[in-house]
Amino acid sequence: MMGESLGRLDRIQHGLELLVAETFARRLDHASEPDSAIQWSTAGFPVIPRNLPIYFAKPTKGGQPDPDVYLADCWHEREAWGVWGRDALHALRFALDRWRGGYVTVSMALRAFQPIGKTRPHVDFTANGYFLGSHQLGSVEQVIKLRLPPSCIGNGDVVLQMVHEAPLSPLSFGTANDGRQLGVGLAMLAVG
Repeated sequence: MMGESLGRLDRIQHGLELLVAETFARRLDHASEPDSAIQWSTAGFPVIPRNLPIYFAKPTKGGQPDPDVYLADCWHEREAWGVWGRDALHALRFALDRWRGGYVTVSMALRAFQPIGKTRPHVDFTANGYFLGSHQLGSVEQVIKLRLPPSCIGNGDVVLQMVHEAPLSPLSFGTANDGRQLGVGLAMLAVG
């Protein structure tokens, strides 16, 4: 039973790595010009500055790196407040700046689409295949802090996955004329 579960997790992780690589290649194909403020790891992950929050509101604040480079897969277009995840599985990617070992804290300002009368959805978080925890999100933005152990960080490149238990469409509840399936709402990402 445990072997089957581990095999399934390996297949999911491998599939996500392929999706991330393909999405990254597509973004490079459509990129206008490189952002000199962003450094890249040797594996092609954007380096995230330590203790400097990345805001996903559109437009990007002056002097801030392009937040789109951290959105690995399954995200809608950014909006004035941040960005919605598309469907149930979303991924962020980043490389740690000058990481030399030890635990790393990742903070994210998150929310969920929650119609009146519906319970707050659970979201599971993993980093490089390591389960980090499950949190309930509501319609009010909240900051979630995740502790990444050194064993899941490896060489400093991180794929952070969020699995939303039940993405919903505002159109299906009559609250807005928006037929998109909305997963996790992301407003900010910071690494300390």
